Amino acid sequence: MKHIIVWSAMDFTGAGLQFAIADAGLEPVFVRSMANLPFALRVYPQAPLFINLLGNDYTPTDKILWLNNHAGGFAQKQVALLLKRQHETLVPELLSLDHFLTVVDNVCVVQLHETLLQLVVNQNRPHGDTATIERGRLTQMEKSILRLLLQGADIRRVSQLLAINYKTAQGHKMSAVRKLGFRNSAQLYKNLNGFRALAC
Repeated sequence: MKHIIVWSAMDFTGAGLQFAIADAGLEPVFVRSMANLPFALRVYPQAPLFINLLGNDYTPTDKILWLNNHAGGFAQKQVALLLKRQHETLVPELLSLDHFLTVVDNVCVVQLHETLLQLVVNQNRPHGDTATIERGRLTQMEKSILRLLLQGADIRRVSQLLAINYKTAQGHKMSAVRKLGFRNSAQLYKNLNGFRALAC
């Protein structure tokens, strides 16, 4: 039986997910903490990775930052993210991964099952025919600014870290706000701060 690594703080991540994993012929390997993830990745090097960004352990900031720091190690691994619909456009732009699939929290079981099957069928071909998330709407500077904002820096600190003018940083931030479909920067900050607030 093929395995799938499920990065979630609890074994039971929902009846729909449990059913879809079993129906796809997969054996879940639950990883409850970031400290245990490298061990699971070594033991099951071919297993796809399913990351739960929901539930009581909702710590997307930590998980996104960890994935960005280890992006090179995922070049040949299938990755899927379970996230809130409101973060569907934001999270892909924050990640440094080249390929991954997303599943939103109110997805039907059939779509979840199809995503899991894509992970299994394309297990050794992450750059193949899989329908990865649409990205590329943001420039590299806009992504850098969002990632620093996610880490807790304010826009003044971001401009200093990137060695650019404050107004230029503000302009890039507002461009990202428009491209991501947010009404204003307050809505962007609400989503970014939501990651950190829910992690506490």
